Amino acid sequence: MKMKRTKYKFFTLTLFTIFILILSGCNESTGMKTSDENIKTIEAVLRNNLTGPDDELKEIINDMEGEEKLKALNNYDEKLYKDYFANNTSYQEYISSYGTVLWVQPINNNYKLEVKNIEFEMINDKENIYNFTLELQYQKENSESSEVVKVEGQANLNDDHKIESISYKTDVWENFS
Repeated sequence: MKMKRTKYKFFTLTLFTIFILILSGCNESTGMKTSDENIKTIEAVLRNNLTGPDDELKEIINDMEGEEKLKALNNYDEKLYKDYFANNTSYQEYISSYGTVLWVQPINNNYKLEVKNIEFEMINDKENIYNFTLELQYQKENSESSEVVKVEGQANLNDDHKIESISYKTDVWENFS
């Protein structure tokens, strides 16, 4: 009788341990999935904003003027970024500081930019805050040589994987004058 009770306790303990391991594994994979979705959002915005310029943007900046230019730039920004932001305020803050605003100097001075590598670090999993570091290659058109600079920044996302705020900590744009 005592042996049956010991086997039963052992079986129950083993079953409970397996259940806990499975449960913690499920929670961890859910956390990883959330993190992956957040990283995809941040990466899309960074690559859209820091790779180029494409022909459409060059045409807008170089060939349009006045109201036509403003409308085209607004449409261009909206197409590339708006879906990644939590609300209109966060979107407007981003495009007024970054967006196509970043491209005026590189286009005027004939530079091409390309994001080469991005590394992410979650610094607060409860509030979905990420630091990122990327390598940005820049090259003057018709030149064989290029340079790479580091751009650091931070992004805060909501639970729907949308950006609430994002900022770059760099003075790299001084290189394009």
